[in-house]
Amino acid sequence: MSRNPVESKLGLRGIVAVMLGLTWGMIGGCPVPQPDGDGTTPKGNSGLTGKFVGSARCSLCHVNAHTNWSQTLHAGALDTLEAMGQDKNPVCLPCHTVGFGQAGGFVDRATTDDLAGVGCETCHGAARDHVENIEDRSLRPTVSLSSALCATCHQGEHHPQSEEWAESGHTHLQDAVADGMLAGSTSSVQNCGLCHSGDIFNEVQVKGEAIADNAFVGRQKADLNPITCAVCHDPHRRTGNAAAPDEGRDFQLRFREVATPRATNSIAAATDRTRFNLCGQCHHSRGRVWTETGRAPHHSNQSNIYVGEMPMPAGQENAPLVFSRVSVHSFAPEQCATCHMFRQDFQSEVAPAISGHTFAVNLASCAQSGCHPSVGQARAVQATLRAEIDGRLANVRRLLGEPAAWEYSSAGGPEDQGTVSDAVKQARFLYYYALNDGSKGMHNPAYVRDMLLKAEQLLQN
Repeated sequence: MSRNPVESKLGLRGIVAVMLGLTWGMIGGCPVPQPDGDGTTPKGNSGLTGKFVGSARCSLCHVNAHTNWSQTLHAGALDTLEAMGQDKNPVCLPCHTVGFGQAGGFVDRATTDDLAGVGCETCHGAARDHVENIEDRSLRPTVSLSSALCATCHQGEHHPQSEEWAESGHTHLQDAVADGMLAGSTSSVQNCGLCHSGDIFNEVQVKGEAIADNAFVGRQKADLNPITCAVCHDPHRRTGNAAAPDEGRDFQLRFREVATPRATNSIAAATDRTRFNLCGQCHHSRGRVWTETGRAPHHSNQSNIYVGEMPMPAGQENAPLVFSRVSVHSFAPEQCATCHMFRQDFQSEVAPAISGHTFAVNLASCAQSGCHPSVGQARAVQATLRAEIDGRLANVRRLLGEPAAWEYSSAGGPEDQGTVSDAVKQARFLYYYALNDGSKGMHNPAYVRDMLLKAEQLLQN
Protein backbone atom coordinates (compact mmCIF):
# COMPACT_ATOMS: atom_id res chain seq x y z
CA MET A 1 0.00 0.00 0.00
CA SER A 2 1.53 3.34 -1.03
CA ARG A 3 1.85 6.23 1.41
CA ASN A 4 0.55 9.68 0.53
CA PRO A 5 3.13 12.49 -0.02
CA VAL A 6 2.42 14.20 3.30
CA GLU A 7 2.80 10.96 5.27
CA SER A 8 6.01 10.11 3.43
CA LYS A 9 7.54 13.49 4.19
CA LEU A 10 6.53 13.89 7.84
CA GLY A 11 6.14 10.42 9.22
CA LEU A 12 3.42 9.47 11.70
CA ARG A 13 4.74 11.67 14.51
CA GLY A 14 4.96 14.61 12.14
CA ILE A 15 1.34 14.14 11.08
CA VAL A 16 0.31 14.06 14.74
CA ALA A 17 2.19 17.30 15.29
CA VAL A 18 0.47 18.96 12.34
CA MET A 19 -2.92 17.80 13.58
CA LEU A 20 -2.16 19.18 17.05
CA GLY A 21 -1.11 22.44 15.47
CA LEU A 22 -4.29 22.67 13.40
CA THR A 23 -6.40 21.84 16.41
CA TRP A 24 -4.68 24.55 18.40
CA GLY A 25 -5.24 27.03 15.58
CA MET A 26 -8.94 26.25 15.58
CA ILE A 27 -9.59 26.24 19.32
CA GLY A 28 -6.78 28.30 20.84
CA GLY A 29 -5.18 30.49 18.18
CA CYS A 30 -7.88 33.11 17.78
CA PRO A 31 -10.36 32.76 20.63
CA VAL A 32 -13.10 35.17 21.45
CA PRO A 33 -11.89 37.03 24.57
CA GLN A 34 -13.88 35.93 27.58
CA PRO A 35 -14.24 37.81 30.86
CA ASP A 36 -12.57 36.27 33.89
CA GLY A 37 -14.29 35.42 37.14
CA ASP A 38 -15.05 39.00 38.12
CA GLY A 39 -16.39 39.83 34.66
CA THR A 40 -14.02 42.72 34.06
CA THR A 41 -10.82 41.51 32.39
CA PRO A 42 -11.12 39.88 28.97
CA LYS A 43 -8.65 37.07 28.35
CA GLY A 44 -7.59 35.58 25.05
CA ASN A 45 -4.73 34.51 22.84
CA SER A 46 -5.29 36.21 19.52
CA GLY A 47 -1.79 37.66 19.87
CA LEU A 48 -0.01 34.30 19.95
CA THR A 49 1.34 34.69 16.44
CA GLY A 50 5.09 34.86 17.08
CA LYS A 51 7.69 32.37 18.24
CA PHE A 52 6.15 31.96 21.69
CA VAL A 53 3.25 29.50 21.80
CA GLY A 54 2.36 29.38 25.50
CA SER A 55 2.48 26.66 28.13
CA ALA A 56 -0.96 25.34 27.20
CA ARG A 57 0.45 24.33 23.83
CA CYS A 58 3.34 22.52 25.53
CA SER A 59 0.82 20.62 27.67
CA LEU A 60 -0.49 18.77 24.60
CA CYS A 61 2.58 16.54 24.79
CA HIS A 62 4.19 17.31 28.16
CA VAL A 63 1.13 16.58 30.25
CA ASN A 64 2.77 15.66 33.56
CA ALA A 65 5.29 18.50 33.49
CA HIS A 66 2.55 21.00 32.73
CA THR A 67 0.23 19.66 35.42
CA ASN A 68 2.97 19.83 38.04
CA TRP A 69 4.11 23.27 36.91
CA SER A 70 0.57 24.64 37.07
CA GLN A 71 0.62 24.20 40.86
CA THR A 72 3.76 26.28 41.35
CA LEU A 73 4.11 29.97 42.14
CA HIS A 74 5.80 30.40 38.76
CA ALA A 75 2.53 29.58 37.05
CA GLY A 76 0.75 32.34 38.95
CA ALA A 77 3.52 34.91 38.80
CA LEU A 78 1.36 37.48 37.01
CA ASP A 79 -1.42 36.90 39.53
CA THR A 80 1.04 38.06 42.18
CA LEU A 81 1.61 41.33 40.36
CA GLU A 82 -2.11 41.82 39.82
CA ALA A 83 -2.73 41.41 43.54
CA MET A 84 -0.16 44.16 44.15
CA GLY A 85 -1.49 46.45 41.44
CA GLN A 86 1.79 46.16 39.53
CA ASP A 87 0.62 44.11 36.56
CA LYS A 88 1.24 47.01 34.16
CA ASN A 89 4.69 47.78 35.52
CA PRO A 90 7.24 47.19 32.69
CA VAL A 91 10.00 46.69 35.26
CA CYS A 92 8.21 43.72 36.80
CA LEU A 93 6.59 42.10 33.77
CA PRO A 94 9.73 40.58 32.17
CA CYS A 95 10.10 38.25 35.14
CA HIS A 96 6.41 37.55 35.71
CA THR A 97 5.43 36.67 32.14
CA VAL A 98 6.84 34.90 29.10
CA GLY A 99 8.74 37.08 26.66
CA PHE A 100 7.48 40.50 27.71
CA GLY A 101 9.34 43.11 25.66
CA GLN A 102 10.43 40.51 23.09
CA ALA A 103 8.92 39.93 19.67
CA GLY A 104 5.87 37.72 20.04
CA GLY A 105 6.04 37.81 23.84
CA PHE A 106 3.44 38.70 26.44
CA VAL A 107 1.44 41.86 25.79
CA ASP A 108 -1.64 41.63 28.00
CA ARG A 109 -4.28 39.24 29.27
CA ALA A 110 -6.64 40.02 26.40
CA THR A 111 -4.32 38.92 23.60
CA THR A 112 -1.59 36.70 25.11
CA ASP A 113 -3.06 35.17 28.24
CA ASP A 114 -1.20 31.88 27.77
CA LEU A 115 2.05 33.80 28.19
CA ALA A 116 1.04 35.05 31.63
CA GLY A 117 3.21 33.76 34.46
CA VAL A 118 6.62 32.14 34.31
CA GLY A 119 5.89 29.44 31.76
CA CYS A 120 7.78 26.69 29.96
CA GLU A 121 9.29 29.04 27.40
CA THR A 122 10.70 31.34 30.07
CA CYS A 123 13.34 28.72 30.80
CA HIS A 124 13.30 26.55 27.68
CA GLY A 125 13.04 29.24 25.01
CA ALA A 126 10.41 30.03 22.38
CA ALA A 127 8.88 26.78 21.16
CA ARG A 128 7.06 27.43 17.88
CA ASP A 129 9.82 25.99 15.70
CA HIS A 130 9.84 22.88 17.86
CA VAL A 131 6.09 22.26 17.97
CA GLU A 132 5.84 22.68 14.21
CA ASN A 133 8.60 20.14 13.58
CA ILE A 134 8.92 17.82 16.53
CA GLU A 135 11.08 15.36 14.56
CA ASP A 136 13.93 17.85 14.27
CA ARG A 137 16.06 17.32 17.39
CA SER A 138 18.00 20.52 16.74
CA LEU A 139 14.82 22.52 17.35
CA ARG A 140 14.03 20.99 20.72
CA PRO A 141 13.86 23.40 23.67
CA THR A 142 16.94 24.19 25.70
CA VAL A 143 17.50 22.15 28.85
CA SER A 144 20.09 23.69 31.15
CA LEU A 145 21.29 23.36 34.73
CA SER A 146 23.10 26.68 34.54
CA SER A 147 22.45 29.07 37.39
CA ALA A 148 22.56 31.89 34.84
CA LEU A 149 19.10 30.81 33.70
CA CYS A 150 17.55 31.33 37.13
CA ALA A 151 19.64 34.47 37.64
CA THR A 152 17.73 36.14 34.81
CA CYS A 153 15.06 36.91 37.39
CA HIS A 154 16.29 35.76 40.78
CA GLN A 155 18.66 38.67 41.29
CA GLY A 156 18.55 42.21 42.59
CA GLU A 157 17.47 43.64 45.92
CA HIS A 158 14.08 41.90 45.91
CA HIS A 159 15.30 38.41 45.02
CA PRO A 160 19.07 38.21 45.60
CA GLN A 161 19.42 34.44 45.33
CA SER A 162 21.86 34.67 42.43
CA GLU A 163 24.21 37.19 44.02
CA GLU A 164 24.21 35.29 47.30
CA TRP A 165 24.79 31.91 45.65
CA ALA A 166 27.76 33.44 43.78
CA GLU A 167 29.41 34.04 47.17
CA SER A 168 28.95 30.44 48.29
CA GLY A 169 31.15 27.39 47.93
CA HIS A 170 28.51 25.81 45.72
CA THR A 171 29.40 28.11 42.85
CA HIS A 172 32.79 26.54 42.15
CA LEU A 173 33.50 23.12 40.65
CA GLN A 174 36.96 22.21 41.92
CA ASP A 175 39.57 22.13 39.16
CA ALA A 176 40.75 18.63 40.11
CA VAL A 177 37.22 17.24 39.76
CA ALA A 178 36.53 19.13 36.54
CA ASP A 179 39.83 18.06 34.99
CA GLY A 180 39.13 14.47 35.97
CA MET A 181 35.66 14.59 34.42
CA LEU A 182 37.04 15.94 31.15
CA ALA A 183 39.72 13.23 31.16
CA GLY A 184 37.23 10.42 31.85
CA SER A 185 38.57 9.66 35.33
CA THR A 186 36.50 7.01 37.09
CA SER A 187 37.27 8.58 40.47
CA SER A 188 36.04 12.02 39.41
CA VAL A 189 32.93 10.83 37.59
CA GLN A 190 31.77 7.98 39.80
CA ASN A 191 32.86 9.31 43.19
CA CYS A 192 33.75 12.99 43.59
CA GLY A 193 31.40 14.15 40.85
CA LEU A 194 28.35 12.78 42.63
CA CYS A 195 28.41 15.79 44.94
CA HIS A 196 30.79 18.28 43.34
CA SER A 197 29.21 18.29 39.88
CA GLY A 198 25.68 19.47 39.24
CA ASP A 199 25.64 17.56 35.95
CA ILE A 200 26.52 14.25 37.58
CA PHE A 201 24.30 14.80 40.64
CA ASN A 202 21.33 15.50 38.38
CA GLU A 203 21.92 12.45 36.24
CA VAL A 204 22.68 9.96 38.99
CA GLN A 205 21.11 11.21 42.23
CA VAL A 206 18.03 12.90 40.76
CA LYS A 207 17.25 10.85 37.65
CA GLY A 208 18.71 7.60 38.93
CA GLU A 209 20.62 7.02 35.69
CA ALA A 210 24.08 5.52 35.28
CA ILE A 211 26.75 7.73 33.80
CA ALA A 212 29.76 6.65 31.77
CA ASP A 213 33.28 7.66 32.70
CA ASN A 214 33.74 9.30 29.30
CA ALA A 215 30.48 11.26 29.43
CA PHE A 216 32.32 14.60 29.58
CA VAL A 217 35.28 13.89 27.36
CA GLY A 218 35.45 16.52 24.63
CA ARG A 219 33.46 19.10 26.59
CA GLN A 220 34.79 22.45 27.77
CA LYS A 221 35.41 23.15 31.45
CA ALA A 222 33.29 26.30 31.21
CA ASP A 223 30.29 24.15 30.25
CA LEU A 224 30.42 22.05 33.40
CA ASN A 225 27.96 22.95 36.15
CA PRO A 226 28.76 23.15 39.87
CA ILE A 227 25.97 22.87 42.46
CA THR A 228 23.44 25.13 40.79
CA CYS A 229 19.84 26.05 41.62
CA ALA A 230 18.25 23.05 39.89
CA VAL A 231 20.36 20.63 41.93
CA CYS A 232 18.44 21.51 45.09
CA HIS A 233 15.20 22.85 43.58
CA ASP A 234 12.83 21.06 41.24
CA PRO A 235 11.96 23.61 38.52
CA HIS A 236 8.75 21.87 37.52
CA ARG A 237 6.74 21.08 40.63
CA ARG A 238 5.75 21.71 44.19
CA THR A 239 7.29 18.89 46.21
CA GLY A 240 6.02 19.42 49.74
CA ASN A 241 9.55 18.88 51.06
CA ALA A 242 9.86 22.22 52.86
CA ALA A 243 9.44 22.00 56.63
CA ALA A 244 7.54 25.22 57.33
CA PRO A 245 7.15 27.33 54.20
CA ASP A 246 5.52 30.71 54.29
CA GLU A 247 1.86 30.74 53.29
CA GLY A 248 1.48 29.82 49.64
CA ARG A 249 5.15 28.94 49.18
CA ASP A 250 6.75 25.56 48.70
CA PHE A 251 10.39 26.25 47.69
CA GLN A 252 10.21 23.18 45.41
CA LEU A 253 12.98 21.33 47.24
CA ARG A 254 14.08 18.07 45.63
CA PHE A 255 14.63 16.36 48.99
CA ARG A 256 13.25 16.76 52.52
CA GLU A 257 14.33 19.86 54.38
CA VAL A 258 14.03 17.98 57.67
CA ALA A 259 14.91 14.34 58.36
CA THR A 260 15.40 12.65 61.73
CA PRO A 261 17.46 9.49 61.29
CA ARG A 262 18.38 7.48 64.36
CA ALA A 263 22.11 7.53 65.13
CA THR A 264 24.02 4.45 64.02
CA ASN A 265 27.68 3.68 63.53
CA SER A 266 27.56 1.29 60.59
CA ILE A 267 29.33 2.27 57.38
CA ALA A 268 26.22 1.46 55.32
CA ALA A 269 24.03 3.81 57.35
CA ALA A 270 26.58 6.60 57.69
CA THR A 271 26.97 6.74 53.90
CA ASP A 272 23.29 6.28 53.02
CA ARG A 273 22.16 9.66 51.71
CA THR A 274 18.49 8.63 51.77
CA ARG A 275 18.56 8.84 55.59
CA PHE A 276 19.38 12.52 55.55
CA ASN A 277 17.78 15.80 54.64
CA LEU A 278 18.44 17.92 51.54
CA CYS A 279 21.86 19.13 52.70
CA GLY A 280 22.75 15.62 53.83
CA GLN A 281 22.46 14.32 50.28
CA CYS A 282 26.09 15.40 49.95
CA HIS A 283 27.14 16.44 53.43
CA HIS A 284 27.55 12.93 54.86
CA SER A 285 30.39 10.54 55.53
CA ARG A 286 32.17 8.73 52.71
CA GLY A 287 32.67 5.74 54.96
CA ARG A 288 36.28 6.08 56.09
CA VAL A 289 36.93 4.48 59.49
CA TRP A 290 39.73 4.72 62.05
CA THR A 291 41.54 1.61 60.80
CA GLU A 292 42.14 3.12 57.35
CA THR A 293 45.57 4.59 56.77
CA GLY A 294 45.42 6.39 53.41
CA ARG A 295 43.29 9.45 54.04
CA ALA A 296 41.55 11.28 56.85
CA PRO A 297 37.73 11.47 57.05
CA HIS A 298 36.29 13.49 54.18
CA HIS A 299 35.15 17.10 54.69
CA SER A 300 31.52 16.05 54.31
CA ASN A 301 30.45 14.55 57.63
CA GLN A 302 28.25 17.42 58.81
CA SER A 303 25.02 15.39 58.85
CA ASN A 304 26.66 12.56 60.78
CA ILE A 305 28.04 14.98 63.37
CA TYR A 306 24.62 16.57 63.67
CA VAL A 307 22.97 13.16 64.17
CA GLY A 308 25.75 12.06 66.54
CA GLU A 309 27.29 9.12 64.72
CA MET A 310 30.47 7.99 62.96
CA PRO A 311 31.22 4.95 60.80
CA MET A 312 33.04 2.12 62.57
CA PRO A 313 34.85 -0.90 61.08
CA ALA A 314 32.68 -3.95 60.46
CA GLY A 315 32.03 -5.76 63.72
CA GLN A 316 32.77 -2.69 65.87
CA GLU A 317 29.50 -0.83 65.31
CA ASN A 318 28.39 -1.52 68.88
CA ALA A 319 31.70 -0.39 70.36
CA PRO A 320 32.16 3.13 68.93
CA LEU A 321 35.08 5.35 69.82
CA VAL A 322 32.56 7.66 71.50
CA PHE A 323 28.90 7.09 72.23
CA SER A 324 26.27 8.82 70.14
CA ARG A 325 24.90 12.13 71.38
CA VAL A 326 21.75 13.91 70.27
CA SER A 327 22.62 17.45 69.24
CA VAL A 328 21.28 20.35 71.24
CA HIS A 329 20.46 21.80 67.82
CA SER A 330 18.23 18.86 66.93
CA PHE A 331 15.33 21.11 67.93
CA ALA A 332 16.15 23.67 65.23
CA PRO A 333 12.83 23.84 63.34
CA GLU A 334 14.34 23.65 59.85
CA GLN A 335 17.56 21.85 60.78
CA CYS A 336 20.43 23.08 58.56
CA ALA A 337 18.31 25.75 56.91
CA THR A 338 17.47 27.33 60.27
CA CYS A 339 20.98 28.75 60.64
CA HIS A 340 22.45 28.47 57.15
CA MET A 341 19.48 29.86 55.18
CA PHE A 342 18.06 32.65 57.29
CA ARG A 343 15.54 34.52 55.13
CA GLN A 344 14.24 38.07 55.38
CA ASP A 345 11.83 39.65 52.93
CA PHE A 346 12.53 42.89 51.08
CA GLN A 347 12.29 45.87 53.38
CA SER A 348 13.54 48.92 51.49
CA GLU A 349 16.32 50.11 49.21
CA VAL A 350 18.67 50.23 52.18
CA ALA A 351 17.42 46.94 53.68
CA PRO A 352 17.10 44.48 50.79
CA ALA A 353 15.90 40.92 51.02
CA ILE A 354 18.11 38.14 52.37
CA SER A 355 17.58 34.75 50.78
CA GLY A 356 20.17 32.73 52.67
CA HIS A 357 21.88 31.38 49.57
CA THR A 358 25.40 32.21 50.74
CA PHE A 359 24.77 29.35 53.23
CA ALA A 360 26.82 31.23 55.82
CA VAL A 361 25.46 31.10 59.36
CA ASN A 362 23.32 34.12 60.21
CA LEU A 363 22.89 34.38 63.97
CA ALA A 364 19.66 36.34 63.49
CA SER A 365 18.13 32.90 62.94
CA CYS A 366 19.00 31.88 66.50
CA ALA A 367 16.77 34.57 67.96
CA GLN A 368 14.06 34.32 65.31
CA SER A 369 13.67 30.58 65.89
CA GLY A 370 13.24 31.16 69.61
CA CYS A 371 16.25 29.05 70.55
CA HIS A 372 18.20 32.01 71.96
CA PRO A 373 16.81 35.16 73.60
CA SER A 374 18.86 37.48 71.41
CA VAL A 375 21.48 37.63 68.66
CA GLY A 376 23.99 38.94 71.18
CA GLN A 377 23.48 35.99 73.50
CA ALA A 378 23.80 33.54 70.60
CA ARG A 379 27.03 35.24 69.51
CA ALA A 380 28.45 34.92 73.02
CA VAL A 381 27.58 31.21 73.19
CA GLN A 382 29.14 30.64 69.78
CA ALA A 383 32.34 32.44 70.72
CA THR A 384 32.68 30.48 73.95
CA LEU A 385 32.17 27.13 72.24
CA ARG A 386 34.55 27.94 69.39
CA ALA A 387 37.25 28.99 71.82
CA GLU A 388 36.87 25.72 73.70
CA ILE A 389 36.89 23.51 70.59
CA ASP A 390 39.79 25.41 69.04
CA GLY A 391 41.74 24.86 72.25
CA ARG A 392 40.95 21.16 72.38
CA LEU A 393 41.85 20.68 68.70
CA ALA A 394 45.15 22.46 69.28
CA ASN A 395 45.87 20.28 72.30
CA VAL A 396 45.20 17.05 70.42
CA ARG A 397 47.39 18.27 67.59
CA ARG A 398 50.16 19.03 70.09
CA LEU A 399 49.87 15.60 71.68
CA LEU A 400 50.09 13.90 68.29
CA GLY A 401 53.52 15.43 67.74
CA GLU A 402 55.46 15.51 64.47
CA PRO A 403 53.29 14.59 61.44
CA ALA A 404 55.94 12.26 60.05
CA ALA A 405 55.23 9.91 62.94
CA TRP A 406 51.45 9.80 62.90
CA GLU A 407 49.85 11.35 59.79
CA TYR A 408 47.94 9.47 57.11
CA SER A 409 50.11 8.24 54.26
CA SER A 410 48.57 10.73 51.81
CA ALA A 411 49.49 13.62 54.14
CA GLY A 412 53.16 12.78 54.66
CA GLY A 413 52.86 10.16 57.38
CA PRO A 414 54.91 6.96 57.66
CA GLU A 415 55.06 4.81 54.54
CA ASP A 416 54.72 1.85 56.88
CA GLN A 417 51.51 2.68 58.67
CA GLY A 418 52.01 -0.40 60.79
CA THR A 419 54.33 1.70 62.93
CA VAL A 420 51.36 3.82 64.02
CA SER A 421 49.66 2.42 67.13
CA ASP A 422 45.92 1.80 67.27
CA ALA A 423 45.59 4.47 69.95
CA VAL A 424 47.18 7.07 67.66
CA LYS A 425 45.11 5.90 64.69
CA GLN A 426 41.95 6.36 66.74
CA ALA A 427 43.05 9.75 68.06
CA ARG A 428 43.96 11.12 64.63
CA PHE A 429 40.63 9.89 63.23
CA LEU A 430 38.72 11.67 66.02
CA TYR A 431 40.81 14.79 65.49
CA TYR A 432 40.04 14.99 61.78
CA TYR A 433 36.42 13.90 62.21
CA ALA A 434 35.89 16.91 64.47
CA LEU A 435 38.09 19.30 62.48
CA ASN A 436 36.70 18.50 59.03
CA ASP A 437 33.11 19.06 60.13
CA GLY A 438 34.10 22.73 60.05
CA SER A 439 31.54 23.99 62.57
CA LYS A 440 33.89 24.15 65.58
CA GLY A 441 31.40 22.05 67.49
CA MET A 442 28.27 24.02 66.61
CA HIS A 443 26.55 21.13 64.85
CA ASN A 444 26.69 18.97 67.96
CA PRO A 445 28.64 20.56 70.84
CA ALA A 446 28.56 17.67 73.33
CA TYR A 447 29.42 15.03 70.72
CA VAL A 448 32.41 16.96 69.37
CA ARG A 449 33.61 17.69 72.90
CA ASP A 450 33.43 13.97 73.71
CA MET A 451 35.47 13.13 70.61
CA LEU A 452 38.29 15.48 71.48
CA LEU A 453 38.32 14.43 75.14
CA LYS A 454 38.60 10.81 73.99
CA ALA A 455 41.46 11.71 71.65
CA GLU A 456 43.31 13.43 74.50
CA GLN A 457 42.86 10.36 76.72
CA LEU A 458 44.15 8.03 74.01
CA LEU A 459 47.28 10.09 73.55
CA GLN A 460 47.96 10.62 77.25
CA ASN A 461 47.77 6.95 78.21
